[in-house]
Amino acid sequence: MAYFFIVRNNEKGDAKVAILAEYDLGYVYIGAFVLKILQHAMGINLGVARKAAKIHVPDQQVYQVKGAEGSKLGYVLLEGEGVLGRFNRAQRALQNYNEAAPITVLFFALGGFVYPQASLVLISLFSVLRFVSALGYTSSADGRFGGFLASGATLFMLDGLVIMSGIRSILL
Repeated sequence: MAYFFIVRNNEKGDAKVAILAEYDLGYVYIGAFVLKILQHAMGINLGVARKAAKIHVPDQQVYQVKGAEGSKLGYVLLEGEGVLGRFNRAQRALQNYNEAAPITVLFFALGGFVYPQASLVLISLFSVLRFVSALGYTSSADGRFGGFLASGATLFMLDGLVIMSGIRSILL
C-alpha cells in the first residue's frame, strides 16, 4: 500500500533514496525492518504460549501462591473487575504503547527522512488510534481491538516506506 500511495512517482523521495544509496544506508533501513519482523515473531511466540496456558489479557505473568508444603492456594492473576480492573487494563494499554515505542520511533525517523509528510500523517494516526485503543481497553479487555488493529495498519504503511527505501537504495 505504501508503494501505491506514497512511494510511486515521488521525486523528492527518489532524491532522498539516492542519498541513502550514496552512503550505503539502505542496509540500515533493512536492518531496522529485520528488528521489527523479529519483534513480531516474539509476539507470536508469546501469543501461542498465552493461548496454551489460557492466560487472558491483561494478565502478563502468573504467580503461584507458596506457603505450607502441599498448599493448594492456586495462582495469582490481575483483578479484572471494578476500578482495579479498569486500572490494570489502563496500565496494560500504556505498556502496550511503550513496548512498541522504540521500534516505532526508529521507523518514524527512517521513514521521515525520505517521506517526511507521509510519515508525520502515519505517526499521528498511529498515536490517535493507540489512544482510542487505550480508552477502549480501560473499559474492557475486548475494547482494545478497534484502535489497536487500525493503528497496526498505519505501522504497516510506515514499515513499507522503510523497507522500500532500503531496497531501492541498495538497487540504485
